[in-house]
Amino acid sequence: MMCREFRDLHPAFLDDTLSAHAIVEMQLHLTECVRCSRYDTAIRRGLLVLRNLPAVEPSADFLDRLNQKLVAARELDARAEVFRGPGVGSFLATAASVVVVGFLAAMVFDVAKPARDLRLPPVVAVRPPMAPSAPPAGVNSAFVASASMGLPVWPAAMMAEQAQEHFAAEELGR
Repeated sequence: MMCREFRDLHPAFLDDTLSAHAIVEMQLHLTECVRCSRYDTAIRRGLLVLRNLPAVEPSADFLDRLNQKLVAARELDARAEVFRGPGVGSFLATAASVVVVGFLAAMVFDVAKPARDLRLPPVVAVRPPMAPSAPPAGVNSAFVASASMGLPVWPAAMMAEQAQEHFAAEELGR
């Protein structure tokens, strides 16, 4: 049995309303768990003190005084206004003021004006001429042209369009 179960069932254990099986489990838990044993002892001592207190005898006019105070408390509650929160008018006024403040902020910071386009003078780019380069001595140019560059097909195809034509011309014998 877990301590939480013990504490949940403890009032029924004290009143002796549990089944025989549950009572045995509770007693076993008391022998095994020091914390629950202390808890059980404290509750039982408190109940013992409470049961041994003398009975309280109210005065003869206690009931009349209690009823008078209850009536006075009800009248006081009936007169008190209950705060129900802000009404719809307050909400609409707040919403309108937020819209006005937003509009004024937009006017102050010129948010409504379109941004000006930045215009720069045109730049002319020219591709520098490439000097044909010869492969290193002893390297077959067909092998160099067919070697994988580790790139996917489309970038390789784009590079093939830009490659120098002398590799293909050597393969064809031109």
